Amino acid sequence: MKARDKNKIVLFLQIVFTACFVILNSGCGLDEYYVLEGPGAIVCPVYSESNPLTYENKYVEFTTNSSDSSSGAFTIDGTDVYYKLYSNLSTCSSEYSALNTLLNNSSTKSTSASSLINSYKFQKLKNTANSDDVFVTHDGSAVRVRIRLTQYLQNQDVDAYKALIYIGGSKSGVPVRYYGSRYFDFKRNDTSYNAPVPGTTSYEDDVSTNTSVTSEGLWYINLYAVTRGHDSSFTTYYSPICHLGTLCIDATSYDN
Repeated sequence: MKARDKNKIVLFLQIVFTACFVILNSGCGLDEYYVLEGPGAIVCPVYSESNPLTYENKYVEFTTNSSDSSSGAFTIDGTDVYYKLYSNLSTCSSEYSALNTLLNNSSTKSTSASSLINSYKFQKLKNTANSDDVFVTHDGSAVRVRIRLTQYLQNQDVDAYKALIYIGGSKSGVPVRYYGSRYFDFKRNDTSYNAPVPGTTSYEDDVSTNTSVTSEGLWYINLYAVTRGHDSSFTTYYSPICHLGTLCIDATSYDN
């Protein structure tokens, strides 16, 4: 038999084997993998020393995933917002760049949320008006979300400058840190207002372990949004991350 004919037979057998493997395993309970569409940023301010941002621009805005993939086998829970605080701007910028690299790499994009949560230790942003585990519950339609972390106190009667969360155009509570309903108006508090400066209390897994200070009183924060869902066995799935912005909170000033 000629070598060419042998090669044809080998190739044919490989194709048959592969086809049989696919057919046999298609009904053998192989794990399904679900891909979620992520949120989309609308207003994404990025603080830098050359672009410090004015108080009018210190908010983020995004839209949630509009597709309704919920079924008997899979449920979209909604959208979570994650954040992390830094006293060092270089560390803040470095982690943003590293996460952006993961997001833009086709082999790591789908696991970028897992890295955000498990490797970089970002924590969930909470809402004083919502005790649900998810920040924005999914109802099958896109919802616009606006978050302002700090209140510009000289204009405290103007809603646009208050620390507020808007969901679908309606006010929906105040954003607080992941533990203890602590506000982001650091140091500018009285006995009835819980807003301690980071690093001064317990349960601060939302603060970077690099404690070197770029500028006294300044705290930098990265925010991300992620769509979350689960399958019938309650395995959690995440969309790729969506960067919402990088903000700066000045604990020594009302101009936030």
